[in-house]
Amino acid sequence: MQQLIRLPGQQYDEESGLHYNRHRYYDPGQGRYITQDPIGLIGGWNLYSYPLNPIGYIDPYGLASMNFYDEGLHRNVALHAATDKINIPGVFTIGGHGYPGFITDENGIYETAEDLADRIRANPNYKKGMPVWLFSCGAAREGDKSFASNLAKALHAKVTGADTEWQVWMGWDDGIPLFDTLRTGLTDNPSAIDTNKNMISDSSIGHWITFGPSGKPISSVPGKAIKPGDIK
Repeated sequence: MQQLIRLPGQQYDEESGLHYNRHRYYDPGQGRYITQDPIGLIGGWNLYSYPLNPIGYIDPYGLASMNFYDEGLHRNVALHAATDKINIPGVFTIGGHGYPGFITDENGIYETAEDLADRIRANPNYKKGMPVWLFSCGAAREGDKSFASNLAKALHAKVTGADTEWQVWMGWDDGIPLFDTLRTGLTDNPSAIDTNKNMISDSSIGHWITFGPSGKPISSVPGKAIKPGDIK
């Protein structure tokens, strides 16, 4: 008996080789939808993107996404793939390039903490008070004046961010990305990363800082090298 059901609830179309999501068709070879998102720009600027976290956030109709790394750009391939692999039960995860005071979506549009809070609240997968984790460079770099702190205050929820750059690396074979080798970690010093041993020098490791609803830091955890799917 042939199994036609694919993740997450997609139906395999034998004639086309595509996965059917009622509203959209997904191409497993490309790792993206080939049909535009029917909700338009509400789901983000990339109308063909795949859900950020299909295990943690149920998306039976193929309509959700909070991964701002545009996989269409070579420099974002590893970042987008790493963000997609992160699954933290009960946590709303977001990926996007970070700068002091804002992050950018996949179209390069600036998102302030208040802007992002509005988008998060409008997302049907977000529940009031749900913790948020930002996979972005420097989101917690300025302490209680940081982007992560401001987002925590805007959402009245816990928000976790990095106090250094979020580094992602993987192997390549003749131009083909080896996604099974993906690793992530926190450091401002890329030369401190030993990609062969998948380690970061202890003296250069950054931290994941969690801010409470008041915007004050409540915990700090070293961001050592790890597989994206093992982040908890």
